[in-house]
Amino acid sequence: MKFEEFKIVNEGARIDHAEDVIFFEGSKGAIRVLEAFKDLAAGDTQSTTIKWDGSPAVIFGRDDKGDFIFTDKSGFVAKGYDGKSKSGDDVEKMLLGRGKGGEKPDSYKAFANNMKNVFPVFEKAIPEDYRGYFKGDLLYFNRPEEKNGTFNFKPQLVSYSVQADSDIGKRIAQSDAGVVIHRIVDPDGTEKPLTDYDIFQGSKLLVLPPVTVQQPPKIDMSGINKLSATINANASALDSLLDKNKLKQMKVSDFSNILYSYTNSKVDTGLNNLGRDFVRWLQSSVVSKPKQEKIINYINENMKAFGALWQVVSGIMNVKDNIIKQLDAQSTDVKASIGDTPGGEGYVMSRQGGDLKFVNRAGFSAANRAIKREGANMKANEFIPEDPRMTGGQSQENKMAKIGRVIMDMGMKMNKDDEAIALGNKLSKLGDALTRFGTPGGPTSFGDLQKVSELDVKTIKQAMAVGQKMPDPAIGSVKDPEPSADDDDDDDRREPSDDEIDRMATSYAQGA
Repeated sequence: MKFEEFKIVNEGARIDHAEDVIFFEGSKGAIRVLEAFKDLAAGDTQSTTIKWDGSPAVIFGRDDKGDFIFTDKSGFVAKGYDGKSKSGDDVEKMLLGRGKGGEKPDSYKAFANNMKNVFPVFEKAIPEDYRGYFKGDLLYFNRPEEKNGTFNFKPQLVSYSVQADSDIGKRIAQSDAGVVIHRIVDPDGTEKPLTDYDIFQGSKLLVLPPVTVQQPPKIDMSGINKLSATINANASALDSLLDKNKLKQMKVSDFSNILYSYTNSKVDTGLNNLGRDFVRWLQSSVVSKPKQEKIINYINENMKAFGALWQVVSGIMNVKDNIIKQLDAQSTDVKASIGDTPGGEGYVMSRQGGDLKFVNRAGFSAANRAIKREGANMKANEFIPEDPRMTGGQSQENKMAKIGRVIMDMGMKMNKDDEAIALGNKLSKLGDALTRFGTPGGPTSFGDLQKVSELDVKTIKQAMAVGQKMPDPAIGSVKDPEPSADDDDDDDRREPSDDEIDRMATSYAQGA
């Protein structure tokens, strides 16, 4: 992957949860969040917009030659095949051909056909003289049907209801497809938010404009003041705990990311008692044992700061959840719900210094993860051999997708003779199926994996055992722009050579 392409897919994609900002910005970040709360309560509603729950994520636009490109995120940075589709047939062929082909479920075929059919809608919307790309999420492939004066559509988990006589409703009525744009990417790779919605031609592609909050929420300022006092009283200790230079010297420079992963994991186990079970979680996580020991010792040496950290995180989360509850109850042209519960993915507040994400982790995040698990109809431990490194801190879907990518990479590199090529083809099919774990049409049993790959259960388990222990090729292929002494901290991150992959693949195939 070229560095420029990696930037286009990943740069600016992450917006931090309000409560997570302290992990990365320290006490000043926490104060920044509190100031945002105050501004919102004081009437700064125009900077706060609905966070749309769209799917799939797409990248589209015109390259430096003016050729129109429409693809998904994986296709844009694909290795081994051209994923930058320049026609509807190209995008369908690309999607159906992943993993060296093989029969795809009917639901996946329907998705590929929808992507093919929507291609010309997107192409016509982009002027021929435009250069650059748009990153966004699809909201609907086909115009939703109007019922009882509303348009209803459900791109993923969240259902949306839009009044037909509203400005957005009238635009939906004229459209063939809908998309929400997160960022635009200039030809030089510079990312920025979309501000000029007049770029797009015609009315067939509806690019959803920001839907802002109507009324400011009521916030208990006494609670905000108490939080502010806690942060100021512990600022020095908090900033010392999260000091990047100190952590780098200790070879735990990813400490903030580990705190973030732990907080995310609490969505599944309950968001109460934040911080109190961190050590237990850490000991069962993917973090290497030597690093675990360093972190535990570090926490024991800074127990007061560690306790204050989670006091602030919990306090900010409580304020944020109260804000979300009030905003969800407001009367707007766009209503979001998850099942019978009002509310959607949340809101995004534009702020100098970095946008903030207001998402009810106990609501949307938990429901999102639960739906995926239920849709998959299986547990990861039914597939993944026992390995303590693969428990905690990582979603089941991500675990499976990582294993699938490793197996696909193994398959593509097994090309020394006809026998190896035949096995490699089967491995690629197996890996492709695993990357779709937790999605509609994805595998739900070993029988599904057998059918797709034409491999027996024993061989599948052996392949997955190897895939579990090897580094993710999608991560290993990207070079760290700032190599440091910290690089030897985790051997798991080193990308193996083709010869190493071949040796491991051969060993597994022989039953080792």
